[in-house]
Amino acid sequence: MTDIATMPRPVSFGRRLKRFMADRPLIPLIILLIILVVILQILRPGIVNERWLANTAKFAIPLAILAGCQSMTMLTGGIDLSVGTVATMSAFIMATQIVNQDPAVAFLLAMLPAVLIGLVNGIGVGVFRVHPLIMTLGTSLIGTGFLQVYQRTVIASGAKIPDFLNWLGTGLTYGFPNALLLFVPVAVLIVFMLNRTGFGRLLYAVGDNERAARLSGVRYWQVIT
Repeated sequence: MTDIATMPRPVSFGRRLKRFMADRPLIPLIILLIILVVILQILRPGIVNERWLANTAKFAIPLAILAGCQSMTMLTGGIDLSVGTVATMSAFIMATQIVNQDPAVAFLLAMLPAVLIGLVNGIGVGVFRVHPLIMTLGTSLIGTGFLQVYQRTVIASGAKIPDFLNWLGTGLTYGFPNALLLFVPVAVLIVFMLNRTGFGRLLYAVGDNERAARLSGVRYWQVIT
């Protein structure tokens, strides 16, 4: 009787499935995506084809790159509302400076506001302890203001997209977006950094328990900045 009473109860299939989905959050997202595609095909038969898949992937890749960077911010328990503004500023500066500058110089000028805004956000959140929501919203609005002023100064010179960037951003090769050449290395780098480097472990540690990370000797401001 005692042996029977101490035997563990069998875990139900529903609970095991729930635990499996919780441990692998990517699987529910893939299932949801497949369901949405099936519903779209039912509502508009024939819309899901090779061209639709290629165009969807082409438009999703820039968002996926930004989402990967945003994920690293969210791992620390914060959020960055200036991502969209920074991306817009860099793209616009690149398109306008390439008219009169060397492509390498135009690229560096385009990256300059991104680095500055990121540094200001890091110092504000990590050193002065400003809430990430407030800090990044403020830098986003400031960046938008600077972009409007800059737009008025260069509106007469026009804009130009380099052939290489146009090929990389909008072109297709054998039905696959050329932007995969940029997305795949970036995705591999982010995954490797989060899972195989000390910095990635520090991001998880700070986001999981900031106080425990501090007591362990982690310098919070260095990780955030």
